Amino acid sequence: MTQHNTIPSVTFRFLSLDKMQAYTLTKEVEGASYRELDKAGRYEGRVSLQEDRLDELNIFFVRQQISLSDCDIHIEAADVFCVEVSTPSIVNKLLKHIDCQLTFSFKRR
Repeated sequence: MTQHNTIPSVTFRFLSLDKMQAYTLTKEVEGASYRELDKAGRYEGRVSLQEDRLDELNIFFVRQQISLSDCDIHIEAADVFCVEVSTPSIVNKLLKHIDCQLTFSFKRR
């Protein structure tokens, strides 16, 4: 078996925003999106991690007074033959500012 390494997709997630926070997220952070959750009045905001978005993301996090328990960094690898997942260095950079939990998921193709 050949060993394959994969670079995963990395998304910062706000796990429990209200409607106004979700809307504000899309206006203040480039490329941000949100979806309504099953819990009434709550939304999940998502931002694909890129170097040029870190400042905007951090400013939003601080201004909105988001709790560390209400966000995570979602690292998703989608390769059935994956033996090793290399986390991009941008994750370490973000953790220096927002020390939230890491969530890993693996999808089979």
